[in-house]
Amino acid sequence: MELLQVLKRGLQQVSGHGGLRGYLRVFFRANDVRVGTLVGEDKYGNKYYEDNKQFFGRHRWVIYTTEMNGKNTFWDVDGSMVPPEW
Repeated sequence: MELLQVLKRGLQQVSGHGGLRGYLRVFFRANDVRVGTLVGEDKYGNKYYEDNKQFFGRHRWVIYTTEMNGKNTFWDVDGSMVPPEW
């Protein structure tokens, strides 16, 4: 039973990121692949997620936008890219 739950969670991660290509893109960019509920999006295009199955402090995260103010930010991400209201 536990193996089936692990396989199910793995398939959710791959399908939740738009297939294998999206999964690998997130993995190589963020070095961590998670599945959660989309909480919101800010004016810059950053997306905020939440997964209450994770422990406190790791249950919320942000996927940064790939372009901000005309600058390519695919590899150059920084915590200051998040507006104060989030």
